[in-house]
Amino acid sequence: MYIDFRKIITLLLIVLSTLSFGQLKGFNNEWVSIGPNSSPVNPKFRGDAGIGPIEFIRVYQQTEGYLLAGSLHGGLFFSENGGDSWINSGSDAWPFTGCAWADFHPSNENVWFACSNEKGDNGKPGKIGEYGGLMRTKNRGEDWETIGGYKDLAGFPQLKIYGTRFHPNKPNLIIVITSEGLYYSEDCMATYVKWERVPNVQGWVYDLDFLDGNMYLTNFFKGNWNILKFKQDDFSTFKKIKSLTSETRPMRNLTIEPQNNRLLVAKDFVKGQDELCALDLQKDSMTVLLANQRIGFGSGHTFAVSPHQPADFYFGYSTKVRKWRPPYKKTSTVGSGYHVDVEFIAYDPFDSLKIYFATHGGVFISQNDGKDWKNKSDNLGVAEVMGLAVSAQDPSQIAIGCYHDGSMVYADFDHNGKYYWRTVNGGDGLIPLIDPTDQAVVYTSNQFVGGGLSYSSDTSKKTKRNLHSLNNLKSAGWENAAVLDPFNSSTVYFNFVGKSGINKGNINVCRTKNPLERKSVEIISDFNLSHQLKSYKVYGLFNSKYHTDILIAYVLEYTKDAKGNKKTNHRLFRTDKLNGSWADIISSWYEIQHPNNSWIGDVAIDGNNKNQIYMTYTRGKQNPESIFGDKGLVYVLRYSDNKRHRLKREIDITKNIPNATGGRYNLVYHKAKGGILVVGTTTGVYYGDGRLLKGKSRWNELGKGLPHCKVYGLDYNGKESIVTIGLFGRGVWQYHLD
Repeated sequence: MYIDFRKIITLLLIVLSTLSFGQLKGFNNEWVSIGPNSSPVNPKFRGDAGIGPIEFIRVYQQTEGYLLAGSLHGGLFFSENGGDSWINSGSDAWPFTGCAWADFHPSNENVWFACSNEKGDNGKPGKIGEYGGLMRTKNRGEDWETIGGYKDLAGFPQLKIYGTRFHPNKPNLIIVITSEGLYYSEDCMATYVKWERVPNVQGWVYDLDFLDGNMYLTNFFKGNWNILKFKQDDFSTFKKIKSLTSETRPMRNLTIEPQNNRLLVAKDFVKGQDELCALDLQKDSMTVLLANQRIGFGSGHTFAVSPHQPADFYFGYSTKVRKWRPPYKKTSTVGSGYHVDVEFIAYDPFDSLKIYFATHGGVFISQNDGKDWKNKSDNLGVAEVMGLAVSAQDPSQIAIGCYHDGSMVYADFDHNGKYYWRTVNGGDGLIPLIDPTDQAVVYTSNQFVGGGLSYSSDTSKKTKRNLHSLNNLKSAGWENAAVLDPFNSSTVYFNFVGKSGINKGNINVCRTKNPLERKSVEIISDFNLSHQLKSYKVYGLFNSKYHTDILIAYVLEYTKDAKGNKKTNHRLFRTDKLNGSWADIISSWYEIQHPNNSWIGDVAIDGNNKNQIYMTYTRGKQNPESIFGDKGLVYVLRYSDNKRHRLKREIDITKNIPNATGGRYNLVYHKAKGGILVVGTTTGVYYGDGRLLKGKSRWNELGKGLPHCKVYGLDYNGKESIVTIGLFGRGVWQYHLD
């Protein structure tokens, strides 16, 4: 019998190529943005509802309607119709999506400069890192190039860039203000931009303006704030404004705005009331215009002088804004309707009645000098997701908790096949939950006075009951954690803060089998009693839809090292008696070891082997990038099945996932195909199954073009093959696997 091996090999190649094509097709689909990309339905008008925080708005002075708006985590956006709609500037492709500042070239509307930061720093620009810095596009965001990285400026990646300024008479001379000095280039349009440091300026340069041929900047060095004065064409020498040297109270920020022939100076003090002062530049004398202010919000940039009527200005007071006009005795009326947290104010150069607010809920614009405001945030999509839940019955129904913008649900509220976002809770939204057997049952949580975990039986449309209040418990605030029992979804586990006794201030776990019943909770952990921990917080909770009796608690233990320095231990505790009495559970917790004493992102339990878990850290070991990828970000951990529960084996399965930040709740396990894992990081979302779980194969990246933000929440619907993620800075996205 003759066997034609060439035909067999050809047939095998065809089969393999078909399989490879199918696999490639499944991993090269498009990610779809679910939003919120426009203002959510807000029936009771909560002033803290919105689509995400905007840090600044820049208005092009030469062409009406041209705007740039940026988010510290969500990137840069452009509008050419005065904010009626926005498009992403191309920042989704940056190594770090976040944008701390941007501006138009003074004489070329197609050229933009932007400051990419790795992440925000508590509401202010953060470090630029190894891949951020000052970037430039010459074609409205189609292509970007880095023209000022950390090596070009201060020389270390911890540098923070606070903004750029252009010389008033030399449009190609750009100045960069940073956390360590002042830098400039004579030709920002050059192919290779050359940078110089302004001599003798050390420390933090926070704000800078030009007035009457001079350049003024605010500088913090060796514990003191100063205003420095330069000739605008001579950066070699400066003078200190003497009026500020007598200030005795320490300040957080110092910002300035030119007004006619003087400077308005906003003093943001560490303690006590703030002040707005007028600096007479001829006499070098300071006069207090407005005492007893609260201007800390917006880092001092909720402050703008009208270019049309310089006697008028807007000024931040706490989270809101006041409008001042002579004789500065009282406020003029500023209408409501904008998000209560205002970060930045800008005037329109063409229309004296048009004002722009950058807020924690998006962009708001007034066209009648502040009498009323309209939300102009269509297609910004910069929600900072802190937690995500997806209905097991309908993967199109999604709940999120958002930093600054409360909790929102995306659902078919009207039962007509049309899904939309709806604000359901205020404050800073945290972890949501959706009952896997009844998607009308939705839990949301938030962080503020009166916050906690809330229950709703109508998709949070009307009814909500606060579980912490029902049980006289103190909310865990930012450390909120909660999970539903997947086998009895009316049972919920969540954490709370001890009010008294030896556990006062500690965070423990409780459960209720009837969320609407008052005083129905049972306390099921006391790590002071069981493991002699004195100061601790249960920071995360993890269970499994494959195992009825397992709950894992991520505990932060606060202690001191041998030298007396404060130390945080990252510990994992587990119980296998979740269906027992509260007393049995308290005594059943045992510690399970893990490789690194570092921040844990997520934990999942293998569906076939309860003694095997998968876990992520929020960062890997920062190894140099290579063809082998990073290390220390994703692990398989196997434990002995005896009383010691010893860690038998650890397998680093990070493999080809690049050096990245992981986020939290960024790992999903599914039992199919010998086990499926999906992991989300700032570099993308990765899929692996079978051999990968044993450390014997590599990850497949799902799609391309996903914004480079931290992942806070990840869901995989095995039946529909849909992956849903929440991004801290770019809202919710979905991916359909073939």
